Amino acid sequence: MTAATEKHPIRIMLVDDQPKRAASVEEKLTAAGFIVLSRLPSATGLLFQIEQHQPDLVLIDIKSPGRDVLESLSVVNHYNPKPVIMFIREDDPDYIKEAVDAGVTAYLMDELNTKRVKPIIDLAIAQFRHYQSLRNALDEAQIKLESQSVIEKAKKLLMNQHKIDEEKAHKTLQTLSMDTNQSLPQAAKSVIKIIEKNCGAEGRK
Repeated sequence: MTAATEKHPIRIMLVDDQPKRAASVEEKLTAAGFIVLSRLPSATGLLFQIEQHQPDLVLIDIKSPGRDVLESLSVVNHYNPKPVIMFIREDDPDYIKEAVDAGVTAYLMDELNTKRVKPIIDLAIAQFRHYQSLRNALDEAQIKLESQSVIEKAKKLLMNQHKIDEEKAHKTLQTLSMDTNQSLPQAAKSVIKIIEKNCGAEGRK
């Protein structure tokens, strides 16, 4: 999806520690059809600025981005992830790896070119969306696995305590879920809590 086909032009937050270069980059971005929401002289307070402006993409061009910049990006990637393009002047594989781990979607070794800016940003956004979809799928799979583990534990406790088979234990959980208006995993957690509490009380007698 390109800037031209977006309902609204892509909005960019520019982080640049050199005012003259920042003005030049903003001019190139504007000429390519993008909107520069704000220009920041450093990555300090980046999470707050992103929450305030909600850009579609963050572009970082800092002469010597240190580990503190990566720490800021890591926090952003955790709480309010956005596509991030970073200019990296030195070919440092270790730093590039850390940058990617911190949430940088794409990095550039050269200066921003007006003719290349649109495909670069389009690609960065597409890569970001693809990564987020994989991340969401992984999170959903993890939640499903954890929920299934809780349900299995609750069934085993019910089977041991009431001397019933697995099918009966599962139906008991389903009934509890409907009666208490809880999801099956929530009902399972309630059962585990009650049985473990009762077992603990009996053990103290």
